[in-house]
Amino acid sequence: MAQPPGGSIRLGHVSDIHVGASDDVALDGLADDLHAAGVAATVVTGDLTMRARTHELVRARAVVDAFPAPTLVVMGNHDVPLTNPFRRLASPYDKFRSQFSGSLDPMLDLGIVRIQGLDSMPRWRWKSGRISDRQSELVVSTLAGSPAGTVRIVALHHPPSSDHLESIAGGGDFEEALVDAEVDIVLAGHTHVPSVRVLEVGSGDRTRPLIENIAGTATSHRTRGSLRSWSQLDITESAVTVTQHLADGGGWRPGSVQEFALPPGTHLPGPATG
Repeated sequence: MAQPPGGSIRLGHVSDIHVGASDDVALDGLADDLHAAGVAATVVTGDLTMRARTHELVRARAVVDAFPAPTLVVMGNHDVPLTNPFRRLASPYDKFRSQFSGSLDPMLDLGIVRIQGLDSMPRWRWKSGRISDRQSELVVSTLAGSPAGTVRIVALHHPPSSDHLESIAGGGDFEEALVDAEVDIVLAGHTHVPSVRVLEVGSGDRTRPLIENIAGTATSHRTRGSLRSWSQLDITESAVTVTQHLADGGGWRPGSVQEFALPPGTHLPGPATG
């Protein structure tokens, strides 16, 4: 596949592989397709397992290790123990950390882009997510001071656009942080259905458009009417082009392509429109 031009970067966005309830053919070919696409870094937005069992996490670690590096990995609701209430309350993140060590809110600086990952799954929520005040402050402290020309990205499992029972607790403060940090792109998963759109965040006279890319499930049996997929993002200082890669007929193929101008901001050249 043709590489992006100079002054740009190609990211792979993978979500909801659900080791323990995954399609083996799609899972076995996923890393090869990421490499064939020329991805420079891979972002994984949670639900690496089905039930956070030890053998699932070990396999998930091996799967992610085969992805183009560097990788940024955040956890999802299925990565917290479900069947052991004591472990869920007392040490909900220990099993995940046994395979994916380091911060649960990792950061990846790739020059043209800076990505802040967030763990959006608290121990006390069943399915929907939460962003704490500390995490909202982290978004601002990490991204607001990015060098000029750096595209600012937040990665988490639960989409900011979720509503009703799926809404993110702390979502109002989180949206304010996205505005204050002039975030350009949010990467999420959870729904198993790929979607990319312009999303207006904030409230009142403090709002901002950003690009929300929800990656579909890459390898789960729970496809919810869509083909299994991952998202390729070609990012420049002014635009992002999103290509869906689809698992089809025992292999992977490129699908739909959508291009968006990045939102206006003091850190990017231009004003951007679109």
